[in-house]
Amino acid sequence: MSHTFMVWVIAGPAGCGKTTVAEFLAKELDAPYVEGDNLHSPENIHKMSVGIALTDEDREPWLRKIVPETIHAIKARSKPEEPRYGVVTCSALKKKYRDAIRASTRELRERHGLSVGVRFLFMSIDEEVLLKRVRGRQGHYMKESMVASQIRILELPTLSEIDSVRLDVTGKMPEEVNQLAKTAVLSLP
Repeated sequence: MSHTFMVWVIAGPAGCGKTTVAEFLAKELDAPYVEGDNLHSPENIHKMSVGIALTDEDREPWLRKIVPETIHAIKARSKPEEPRYGVVTCSALKKKYRDAIRASTRELRERHGLSVGVRFLFMSIDEEVLLKRVRGRQGHYMKESMVASQIRILELPTLSEIDSVRLDVTGKMPEEVNQLAKTAVLSLP
C-alpha cells in the first residue's frame, strides 16, 4: 500500500531566510525539517567554502537526494495515518534544478510505488540584503562571494511552474515572512 507524501522545498539564494521559514513551517505543519545544505557532499562544501561556485554537475547528486532524504525523515517520524509532510531547504536556483527535484518524485513513484508530491516556496529578496545577511553569518561555509554567483544563475519560477509560489520578502520582518509563507503553503493543493 502506498501513502501520500508532500515535500515542501523552501527555495531561494543564500541569505533569503530559507532556514528560518523552513523551521517555522515544520513546526506549524508538525513535519520534519531537513536542512538541504547538510545533504551536500564534502567536496561541494569544500568548494563553496573556498569561494568556488558549484557546477550543474556538482549539484546533480545533491538535487537527487532532496526528496528521498525528506521522505526518509517523514517515515522516521510519522505513523501511516498521520499527515505525511516534510520541509526541506534547497536553493533550487534554476528551473532545471527544480525539474531534477520533480524528476526524483517521479522516480520514487515508479520504483517504489510511493505517492509523492513536491511544492516549492521560492523566496526572493534584494541582493544587497542577501549580501548583508551572508556577511553577518558565523560558521557557515557559504560566503559573500558566492551570493553573486547564485544571483547570476538565478531563474525565478514562472507561471508555468504551477507547483511553485514566489514570495518576495524584501523589507519584511521575519514574523511577517513566516505568516506569508504559511499562507502560501496552505494555498497550494
